[in-house]
Amino acid sequence: MTDQLEKIQNGSTEESTEKETAEMRTEEAEILETENLETESLETENLEAENFESDALEIDEEEEIALPEDLADFVDNETPSFTRLSDKYADIMSSATTMLVVGTLGIIFLILVFCGVIPLPLSSSTSWLFDSVMGGIFIIFVIAGVISYMRAKQVKIDAQAEDELIAQIQSWSEDAFSKDALDQGLDLTQPMELLYFSRTEKIKDALMHQFENADEALVAEMAEDIYQRLYEK
Repeated sequence: MTDQLEKIQNGSTEESTEKETAEMRTEEAEILETENLETESLETENLEAENFESDALEIDEEEEIALPEDLADFVDNETPSFTRLSDKYADIMSSATTMLVVGTLGIIFLILVFCGVIPLPLSSSTSWLFDSVMGGIFIIFVIAGVISYMRAKQVKIDAQAEDELIAQIQSWSEDAFSKDALDQGLDLTQPMELLYFSRTEKIKDALMHQFENADEALVAEMAEDIYQRLYEK
């Protein structure tokens, strides 16, 4: 009887062990399956990202190819900005007048304060410091205004010479340039951007040849004006 009970207990223990082993194997299989799914998902995401980057690079290359090399050369060629000396002269005169007026009025104000005509609620030591600092500032304003006036005289002379040169260029260009002359030798089937740069380059070359002492920025500005007069009006 005792032997039978031991056999039954041993059988139960073996069945329990087999069940636990089976459950562990099932759990391991599920974990492996989950890891495989996660790995496949990561590989899919990486592949999609690589495909997206590849497509983006292809688009960028197509955009770069779409820009004609000749047009890129023109775009890279920077032209200095142009400001007429007559406008510069007006700005200098305005600044000089402002500084002289402010400096002169400030000095007059300090004189009236010193004479007691305009009383200020300041102690003697504070008043001395105030007069010294403000007097120095107003004197600097007056000096800067005088220097600006002296500089403006030379700029005015240069502005007059520049205005005469501009008038000469405008007068000469009316007879020197025409649509037919500028378009001669050009491929008119090209994009308008390329035609614009080709035509303005022709105008610049002609102006530089005719007016050798002209500034490059002035020539570029006049070429733009001539192009607009011929093709955009």
